[in-house]
Amino acid sequence: MIGDFRIRRLVPADAAEYVSLRREMLANTPVAFLGDLDDDECLDLEVMEARLASEESPIFCAENEDGEFCSVAGFYRDRRAKMRHRGTVWGVYTRPESRRLGLSRRVIEAALHHASEVDGLEVLQLSVSVEAPGAQALYESLGFTAWGREPRAVMVDGRQVDEVHMWRSARAD
Repeated sequence: MIGDFRIRRLVPADAAEYVSLRREMLANTPVAFLGDLDDDECLDLEVMEARLASEESPIFCAENEDGEFCSVAGFYRDRRAKMRHRGTVWGVYTRPESRRLGLSRRVIEAALHHASEVDGLEVLQLSVSVEAPGAQALYESLGFTAWGREPRAVMVDGRQVDEVHMWRSARAD
C-alpha cells in the first residue's frame, strides 16, 4: 500500500475494468496514446483477458481503497527473435483526480521491476508526446534518455504531434 493506494498486477478478471479505463484514457488524452477509440485493440475484452493472462504483457495498477484503478502502466516484450532483448513500457495513465500523488511513478516502477527480472531483456523503450513534458521529465527521473524525436508521429483531429523516443537499460544500474 502507498497511502490509500495498492500497487498490483492486473489479472484476467480485471479486463473489463481496464477496458473501461482505456476508453477513458483515449477519450481524455488522445494525443498521449497511439490507440484510437475506433481501432484500439485494447478495447476488446477478449484481447485484454489474453494479454493479462500472459507473463510477457503485464499491466500494473494503483487502486484506491474502493478497488478503483487510479493509475496504470503496461510492459511488453518484443516476441521477434532478433528483438527479444527489448521491452516497452506503454499505456501509462493516471486519472486527473489522482495526479500529483506519485502514482504514475509507482506503477512504472512496478513495470521496471518486472522487466528487470525478465531473462535476456537488455533494453527498455517508450515514447512520449512532446505535449507531455511532465511525463518526459518523470521518465528521465526513472533513467530513460531521449534518443530521437519522430516528427508528426500522431495525428489527432487533423493536428500532427511529434513523439520523443526514449530508452534505458532493463537492469537497474
